[in-house]
Order: sequence, then C-alpha cells, then structure tokens
Amino acid sequence: MRILSLLMVGLGVILAFALYLNFGNAPLQVVIYKPEACGCCEKYAEYLEEEGYNVEIVNVQSLREIYEKHGVPRNLWSCHVSYIGDYYVVGHVPREAIDKLLKEKPAIEGISLPGMPTGSPGMPGVKSKPFKIYYISGKRTGIFDEV
Repeated sequence: MRILSLLMVGLGVILAFALYLNFGNAPLQVVIYKPEACGCCEKYAEYLEEEGYNVEIVNVQSLREIYEKHGVPRNLWSCHVSYIGDYYVVGHVPREAIDKLLKEKPAIEGISLPGMPTGSPGMPGVKSKPFKIYYISGKRTGIFDEV
C-alpha cells in the first residue's frame, strides 16, 4: 500500500510539472489597436501569429487617445499600438526587439518603431538598414535596440 501511495504522489508531481511546462509555453497574448482600413496592421498581426503569438485585433477610429494616455511623443507614433505583457509596442517592431523587452523586463512603459519603415514586419519592400527601436518611459525616450 505504501508503494502505491508513493507512486500516486510521484505521478501527481510529474503531472503538475508537465502542466507547468505547458503553461510556460503558452503563446503570449497580443492585442493590437489599429484603424479599421489599415492593411499593413493586418500583415503585422499575421507576422506575430507566425511567430507564435495569440493575436487579437481591435479596430478604432483613432489612436490619438491611446498615444496621449501613454504620453507617446508624436515623432514615435505609427499606424498601430500593441499590448504585450506589461508593455505597449508602437508600430512594426520586429520579434527580436519584443523578445528582448519581455526577457529583460526593463523599467519602461513601451517601445516604438516610428513610422512605417520599408521592410519592417508587415510592410512591403526590403530592409535597407537596421531599425532603431526607441524606449518610452514617462517623458524619457532613447534607443532601446537596433535590429
């Protein structure tokens, strides 16, 4: 009877660990706020889904309220805003910069790839130079990464 009890406890531990690993690998939820007519935002959502994210799209009339809520300087605006984990991500930010953000967990509010650069995820054309990704933290901004 003692062996059976030990086996049951062991199986319970293994099951709990397996569930933990499965939840740890669950896709991250991304919510993208975008203007309804923006096709490149749809392409960016497809890119994130291909990268393993679970994407929800919310169409809005304007992003101005979101940008103002977070204090995003106008020169860092783009065509959409995504919420990933505890951060907001402005524009067509490549997966590498998002991975860095989520891994390092810096004390910032968000990151931005301003405008709609050619060759960035979701945009047509060929990338001609590294993309400068900016961080935003209160009124402070600066280079977060170059990819």
